[in-house]
Amino acid sequence: MVYEAGSAEEARELLRRARLALLLVYDSAAPQGRYLAGLLDDIAWWLEPVFAVIRVDVSRAPEALREFGESHPRLILFFEGQRVWEQIGFFYNSPSDRAAIRRGLLNALRRAGLKPSSLGVRLGF
Repeated sequence: MVYEAGSAEEARELLRRARLALLLVYDSAAPQGRYLAGLLDDIAWWLEPVFAVIRVDVSRAPEALREFGESHPRLILFFEGQRVWEQIGFFYNSPSDRAAIRRGLLNALRRAGLKPSSLGVRLGF
């Protein structure tokens, strides 16, 4: 289940409680934001429950821009509360975006000394 944080504070609290978390900062008023929110819903199935999958809508929580970065949409991976990877640009083509996200997550996990298989997660999306 993707958690929809209603505020930057709620997103921070969810991030604090999770060892691994993937956060999408997006704008639901923009078609690109709606596309990425749907893509995250699809990807979450592969990542949960190992990853907390969270999104925060800047049209409802504008303070999230100050907290997580001014440009959006933005996808951020947190490991033990620290940012270890983020993606700002997207292709808006599902296969290309999935491949870029998969590669980014895999590389970030490797840099943190983690393997998806040891975590019990498959990046098969």
